[in-house]
Amino acid sequence: MMDRWLSNNTVVKVISFLVAIMLWAVVNNEPASYSTGVGQAQASTQLNKELKIRYDEKKFLVDAPSTVHVEIRGSKDLLAMSSLLSPDNFEVFIDLRGYESGRYEVPVQYEGLPHGLDITIQPSQVSVNIEEIKKIQKNVQVHLMGKARGYTKAGEPVIKPQTVIVAVPESRVKDVAFVQAVVSVEEAEGPIDTKVPLRVLDRKGQPLDVARVSPSSAEVYVPLVALPSKMVPLRVQTKGVPANGYKIDSVTVTPPQITIYGSQSVLDTMSSYTLPEVDVSGWTATKKIQVNVPLLDKIEKTDIKTAEVTVNISKAEEEVIGSKEPDSPVGQPEQPINVHESVELPIRVQGLASDKTFEFVKPSSGRIRLELQGTKESMEKFDRSKLTASVDISDNTPGEHTMTVRIANLPPDVKVTNPGSLQVTILIKEQAGDQHVNS
Repeated sequence: MMDRWLSNNTVVKVISFLVAIMLWAVVNNEPASYSTGVGQAQASTQLNKELKIRYDEKKFLVDAPSTVHVEIRGSKDLLAMSSLLSPDNFEVFIDLRGYESGRYEVPVQYEGLPHGLDITIQPSQVSVNIEEIKKIQKNVQVHLMGKARGYTKAGEPVIKPQTVIVAVPESRVKDVAFVQAVVSVEEAEGPIDTKVPLRVLDRKGQPLDVARVSPSSAEVYVPLVALPSKMVPLRVQTKGVPANGYKIDSVTVTPPQITIYGSQSVLDTMSSYTLPEVDVSGWTATKKIQVNVPLLDKIEKTDIKTAEVTVNISKAEEEVIGSKEPDSPVGQPEQPINVHESVELPIRVQGLASDKTFEFVKPSSGRIRLELQGTKESMEKFDRSKLTASVDISDNTPGEHTMTVRIANLPPDVKVTNPGSLQVTILIKEQAGDQHVNS
């Protein structure tokens, strides 16, 4: 019996039609309601449909809803037939051809469904905003990100095309600031030849999504060039003072020199490279420490990352406070007890002209250590915080000058026992460009 049914062409068509209806229901996964009345059974289906817009895309930009809700009602046969039609044949749209710039309420239309179906669209009309497109010409700016590998830097990029056309709604023309091509040179080992998308940015550097750029991409060539370099001595400063009874004999840096890389104008102003200060407060012995080499302002790279600083500490020759001298011969007055002490002071430079700069050659730290001697009473009375060391360079021309440091607020009964430390050498230079004055 089953074989005879399957061999009947009409039965096969009916079965195929029913299967098509079930497949359509599964694929659309939409709720359907059925009712039985006189004539054919009725059904309905609901879906969200893309709202197409018909307008002159070369002349206008349109702001409108992207989807609408559609309910289709009719006989099950017609619904099944509509489901077998190509989705491209069923279209929900608004027709803005013939409209000019402005805001409008326009009806939503449809086409591509069989006659006999009832269609309900929500909303039945939508609000749209139509703006005329304005086209402006803009130069393309290349933004380079990252740093190249080794001792090279990105050269002047070459971009093609150099100018592009930006299409933007009339109301947003003033927001177009520039067109940007972003190219990464991070860890690049050779020239970069690439094609990158273009972005239209506003004055805050934010993407302007309503703008279109033509062409939408550009070819960018970025050469890599060797960084200018210069070898200069490494210098280090100390701060604080060793423990009481100890002094600094010397400070050395290994390696003594460093190669720095940057623009030639910056390198021309550099005669040394200064490391961070080493705090020797309370030290009682020689120490070797590793110091990170900082990347100073406008210096792009250095050939070393760390340096070893050796601070040689030794015991100062001091007389112990309170020690008792041998008894004086009868009839002779008792000799006063002398006390020795070390004090470190920064050197203040006075009289520097506004068009000149300077640096300390000796001592490179810009600080001097004074060995002071006085009676126990005088040393206990005087205020060390008021001591100042200064030099006046107002009458000196560019070049190296050796001069004597003036010590102020030193009591008359306290003397300096190492006057050689008062001799310092200072290099005076003409100030170049925006170079900051050392102080």
